[in-house]
Amino acid sequence: MKNRTLLFGEGLFETFRVYKGRRLAFVEDHLDRMAAGCRFFALPFSKKEAMDALKSALAEIPRDTEARLRLNLISYGDHGVEKTELRTSWELLKNVSIQQGPGVKLGLAHFQRFSGSPLVRFKTTAYLENIFVFTWARRQGFFDALFTNERGEITEGSITNVFFLRKGHIFTPPTDAGLLPGITRKHIIKVARTLGFSLTESTVIPADLKQFDGVFVTNSVIEILPVCAVGDTDYGIPEMIETLREGYRGSMGSNL
Repeated sequence: MKNRTLLFGEGLFETFRVYKGRRLAFVEDHLDRMAAGCRFFALPFSKKEAMDALKSALAEIPRDTEARLRLNLISYGDHGVEKTELRTSWELLKNVSIQQGPGVKLGLAHFQRFSGSPLVRFKTTAYLENIFVFTWARRQGFFDALFTNERGEITEGSITNVFFLRKGHIFTPPTDAGLLPGITRKHIIKVARTLGFSLTESTVIPADLKQFDGVFVTNSVIEILPVCAVGDTDYGIPEMIETLREGYRGSMGSNL
C-alpha cells in the first residue's frame, strides 16, 4: 500500500509547544483544525486517537523541559486514501532556533501565492513551498519571509502569522487574503480585544510597511516574537507586544 503522504504530500500535521510539566495549550483548537482539514480532503480522522497519540508522546518528554511536538496524519492507499495513521515526533525546545536578539528580521518572499488555494488554509504535508521560502530566508539572515498573494497583499510568513502596529492599533491580514488561520493568531486576536486594544483584520501591502511603528509574528512554538525589521524598514519594539505576550500566556491554561 502506497504511503500517499510521502509520495503526494497527502497528509496533515499540527505543531504544539510543550511546556514544563508536560502541558499543552489549546489542544482542542489544534485538533479541530486537523479535523476540518480531514473533512475537506476526505481523510479518515479520530480525535480520540489523536489525543491518545499526544498523551503517549508527552509521556516520553522530560517533565522539567520544554519541547516542540508534532502530530502527523499519514495517509495510505493505492488508488486513493484507504486509511490514515497518526504519528508523533518531538525535539527539545533548546534545539529549536527561536530568538535572534531583541527582535527578528523578516524578508519578503520573491514569488506570490494564490489566495484561493486550499493548501494555505490547512497545515498540509505538501509543505515544500513553505520550506523553500523558509530556507531562502535563513540563508539571507532573516528569521522568516512574508508571502504576498496574487493581488500583492501581505499574507503570512512561511512559519508564522504576522501583526502590524501603528499608534497603538493592531492590524493583521484577513484569512481571505490566503493564509493559515493560526491557533496562536486566533488567541492573540481574542487577548488583544480583551485587553482593550483596537485590532482590525485588514489588507496590508508592502508599500504600507513604512507606516507602521511595530511588527510581531506568532506561531504555537514561538508564541509572540517582536520584529525589528522587514526588508529595509526598521521598527522599534512597542511595550504592547510584551503586554500581549503576558496576556496570551495567561489565557492558555492547559487542556491535556
